[in-house]
Amino acid sequence: MPRNNVSLQKLHIRLVKPSVHRMDQALENASTLQKFQLRRGFPFEGRLYLAPPAQGAPRWLEFVETGIEGPIGRLTNRTNAAVLMIRVVERVFAITFGFGRHQLRESLLVPDFGLRTALNSLAHSSLRSLDTMTVEDLILHTRAQASRASGIMAFGLDVGKDILRGVTGLPRADVPLHSLSGSESTLAVTARTDFAGLGELCTLLLRQYARRSYRQHFAWVDNVARVTDPAILDDLDSELLEHLNSPNPSHAYLAPPEPIEWENVQGFNYTHHRRSLEVDMSLRSYLQDAANPDLDIDTIRSDKVFVYGLDEMHPTDQWPIYKCLVFETTKDNHAYVLTAGTWFEIAREFAQRIRRRLRTIPAADLALPPAEKTTDDRVEPEGDYNVRVSRSIPTLALMDKKLAACASAGAPIEFCDLFSTSRYIVHIKHRKGGSSSLSHLFAQGRASCEALLSDEQFRSEVREHLADVGRRWERLVPHNKPDPSHYNVVFAIIGASGANSAIGIPFFSQLNLLRTFESLTSLGYRVTLLGVPIAAPAG
Repeated sequence: MPRNNVSLQKLHIRLVKPSVHRMDQALENASTLQKFQLRRGFPFEGRLYLAPPAQGAPRWLEFVETGIEGPIGRLTNRTNAAVLMIRVVERVFAITFGFGRHQLRESLLVPDFGLRTALNSLAHSSLRSLDTMTVEDLILHTRAQASRASGIMAFGLDVGKDILRGVTGLPRADVPLHSLSGSESTLAVTARTDFAGLGELCTLLLRQYARRSYRQHFAWVDNVARVTDPAILDDLDSELLEHLNSPNPSHAYLAPPEPIEWENVQGFNYTHHRRSLEVDMSLRSYLQDAANPDLDIDTIRSDKVFVYGLDEMHPTDQWPIYKCLVFETTKDNHAYVLTAGTWFEIAREFAQRIRRRLRTIPAADLALPPAEKTTDDRVEPEGDYNVRVSRSIPTLALMDKKLAACASAGAPIEFCDLFSTSRYIVHIKHRKGGSSSLSHLFAQGRASCEALLSDEQFRSEVREHLADVGRRWERLVPHNKPDPSHYNVVFAIIGASGANSAIGIPFFSQLNLLRTFESLTSLGYRVTLLGVPIAAPAG
């Protein structure tokens, strides 16, 4: 569609779902918009919708006027919004101008049109920026920009855990565009086109969207994707509610959406449960006390989990119930995970591949005693467990809470929780912490093992901590770079099955564990898993 005799146009284009037949269906409030018919003779039909301009004083004006002499006078901001809807090859496209995007009904847009079309059209070595999201201790959004067009490797992307949300780059030679950027439902393109050429441009973009050429260089984007389609989100939330309202909602549980210091937690309660503290988050307790016997999404988004410290007078933290829910389900042969208040779609083959590889992680040949429960059904805190085990097993040194400076981490970190005379580097975490807590465990283990090999100051401070235990311990970590094959990194999970310690943990924790295992074994460490059972209360 070369049109060398026309100027370049920057356009923001979205594709409407095929179930939408009338153009105004895709608009939030079509009746409030001014409508303009298109001139005759174009090879497509369409209509322009214009919102009334909004005018008002700048937000900063009132504040500034309190500090100056005399009035500034009348200042106004003016915002405009327009949506051009056109129908091409039986599909409706929305081209927005100004703030026109706010006039569209997001639920009726094809949610991956922008990103998928961009990936199918870009030269894989021409990338300018990437927007990604990483799910570990928390959901981290990142934008990386390159000073010149580059390949994917230049952005330091971890395709095993980073979720691609947006991409900008230059088109392939066979795609007649000048630049393009795609993010979820929105495609921004720069192209030489006049108004009459919009039909041809949209036809090209629809053809590019239907291709699967992105799989040659970007196949990993299908592994994990945040769910953005409102219709699918509604279906998933409905399935979640159906499960929560069932007699035995055993496939969902509550977990903190971010790491917390368990030793400083006295207990939890909920919006409708203020009589006493729960020693652990309990979905069953919340459901029993919920005001509405048939829960709805608004309720679990507004109801809270409250965290109480040793004070017990006032909560130290709180989160919506919805944000604390962990739920995995399969729908129409697709696997979905709800964690930290966000739904993700997991490619089924990818999830199965991760779990097969997790089964190859060997079990640790280390014997640790069970974690104990008190008479009030509380599992002993990890810190208490570490102290008790180190006192009962002379070959284990307590390293919990003993920090060492680490240049690569930017802050002091723990070497491990327990260290043995056989050079077992043991990291311990309770399964009850959920995805964020376990991912934090694996990240900490990875950082400390990397620092042990590369950071002389880290080794020196670790040796000082070991010297406090005894000189024989200090000699187990040399001044110079140690041989990693002499060490066994053990991830011990309290409350996990001994035989398949990793299979029952949340999916994103499984993913982070596998990446940690692969990273540390590539460095030469031996990495093993250990499930620590929980003993029944004494007496």
